[in-house]
Amino acid sequence: MKGGAGRRALRPRRGRFGPPPLAVPLLGVPLLLAVAGPLVAGPADPPPGTAALPSQPPGGGHPLGTDLLGRDVLALVLHGGPSVLGTTAGALLLGYAAGVPLGLLAAGARRLVDELVMRSLDLLLALPGLLVLMTLAATDHRGRLWLLAAAGTLQIPPIARLVRGAALAPAARTTVEALRMQGHGWWYVHLRHLARELAAPIATDAGARFAIVLYLLASANFLGLGLPATSPDWAVLIERNADALFTQPAAVLVPAGLLMSLCVGANLLVDRALANRRTPL
Repeated sequence: MKGGAGRRALRPRRGRFGPPPLAVPLLGVPLLLAVAGPLVAGPADPPPGTAALPSQPPGGGHPLGTDLLGRDVLALVLHGGPSVLGTTAGALLLGYAAGVPLGLLAAGARRLVDELVMRSLDLLLALPGLLVLMTLAATDHRGRLWLLAAAGTLQIPPIARLVRGAALAPAARTTVEALRMQGHGWWYVHLRHLARELAAPIATDAGARFAIVLYLLASANFLGLGLPATSPDWAVLIERNADALFTQPAAVLVPAGLLMSLCVGANLLVDRALANRRTPL
């Protein structure tokens, strides 16, 4: 190998680490609106008798026009972020809070317990998410808490499977056996050591799962299965103003763009995290 080629081969690759430049604005704008939007926005619902005409284009004191109910679209967009991010984050926390311990239990328990845990989760895994939400809506179980609980529960089986598979990998099992031979108990091995080893795959999965949960919740709200029709949630705004897409496109395209920005930004970060974990050739 020539000297110049060898130096190029040994030279570390640049630009692979850190967040992709496009992911920063894609995630930053929706997150900024969710955090600071309600602090700077006016009231989402105007006082009685002051509502503007419905589905008006931008102008006349309404930079993004009005929605189907005559409310200012800009104020609704600024108020809708906490609902989206709060419900999505809550569902993720619920899924990991239950899925990680179940996965560790299945990986470290006897075969009978492993089969019992995983087969029970398989029954839940077979349920289509939208069918569960439609059943809740049909039985009048609506609202943010029901959405959060349903979406979080539906994430438990895949998370538990991920954790169990990672904990049963040959390298992980070798470490577990070594710690057991040193006299360490089940709690130390699984909840202190093994859980720390699983932090990287769990963090990577969380980025992709964020987009999955966001899509599920947005679909439920778009289909009218979740939050009330007067909610400023971005998915609800899309559903309520879909009929006025051609006369007042901002009421649909702006919240749709924010939801798409969240999903694409999260996926870009996950792709970069996976690339950073690869061993360079």
